[in-house]
Amino acid sequence: MTKSTPPAAAPALPLFYRSPALLRFKDHSRLSVRREPHFGFAATTTSVPLVVSEFVAAGHDYPIVFASDEAAMPLVVTGVTAEQNLFVEADGQWRAGRYIPGYIRRYPFIGITAEGGATMLGIDLASPRIAPAGDAGAERLFDAKGAATQTGQAAMALCEAYAADHARTRAFAEALQANKLLVARTAEVNYADSGRAVVQGFQLVDEAAFRKLPDAVLVEFHAKGWLDLIVLHLASQQRWRDLVELSAKQRPAATN
Repeated sequence: MTKSTPPAAAPALPLFYRSPALLRFKDHSRLSVRREPHFGFAATTTSVPLVVSEFVAAGHDYPIVFASDEAAMPLVVTGVTAEQNLFVEADGQWRAGRYIPGYIRRYPFIGITAEGGATMLGIDLASPRIAPAGDAGAERLFDAKGAATQTGQAAMALCEAYAADHARTRAFAEALQANKLLVARTAEVNYADSGRAVVQGFQLVDEAAFRKLPDAVLVEFHAKGWLDLIVLHLASQQRWRDLVELSAKQRPAATN
């Protein structure tokens, strides 16, 4: 009997992206994107990827944690109950005055790495911001000659910067893992009405292990700016209180 080889599993798509494609003039010459952002696509996510350049701004508004998967990349926590992002309002706008993570601002664009390592601009063709040609509230990505418009150039610059920062972030996460600084944690939220929510699947830097780092590692971490990132991460844990307060305010509407 001949054994058949099962087909390889399709690679997982990045968070939010359903139909990412490399932007090409021949295929997308009249593609337009609506000017006004709408964050409804993120309304059900309780965590969002973060890069190291955002730790200062994001730490003022969200707890910064690390994913429990092999990569252990940093995340900001945006909700404490399943499928409820506390920072996306009913009208699809981000909560006023709160930092909008770069991963959110970048969507529907995405950097796609080509052979040789160059970053090329892609877009999620399934995004609701994609507009038909001629839409008065949208901006073209290519001009008539095939050159990127100002909108296309700005998107490319954002994706290039994000890709570079993502590489630095990956190096930081790898260093945390190599030095056994990350430990699994669980957050338990108890409401005044006796309700309860449990947030799982994340890691934090173990302060005790951090304080025991050898001098040589501390010198390396200081030179690379990683000590500052660890301190910002630890300080951001105070933001869990804000999440609980926001969740408690929205809880009656969510349970009626």
